Amino acid sequence: MLETDTLPEAPVVNPEDSASVPADPLQLVRQAWQDVLGIDAAPLDTGFFEAGGNSMLLVMLSDELSEQTGRELEVAELFRHDTVRAQARLLDPSYEPEAPAPVAAAAGRGRLLGSARRGRADSGPEQAEGSAAR
Repeated sequence: MLETDTLPEAPVVNPEDSASVPADPLQLVRQAWQDVLGIDAAPLDTGFFEAGGNSMLLVMLSDELSEQTGRELEVAELFRHDTVRAQARLLDPSYEPEAPAPVAAAAGRGRLLGSARRGRADSGPEQAEGSAAR
């Protein structure tokens, strides 16, 4: 074998250095979710349990992210930071991914609730049409 055909030796990694922040924490967390949940595309702003996770899978996610980053992540931390975006910020507090686009439905719902409340206030003690007492 010619000397030019040899691969350079892999650098020796100090375990303490392996706790460094990943180049793209958002992508790292997203890939970990996809692996653990067995999905093709992990949502950025949906909670882990809403995306199909359970407590056992959260433990597996903690193990996966700890292995990938060299940093011991507590399951409770991941529970409190339950979206891909929040977990990326957990791994790198200085990381600021692009903010999610505002959800139009939430704004519309606020207008609907406001008009419903105004309608009830105008109509007195009568119940709004179409709503049933529960």
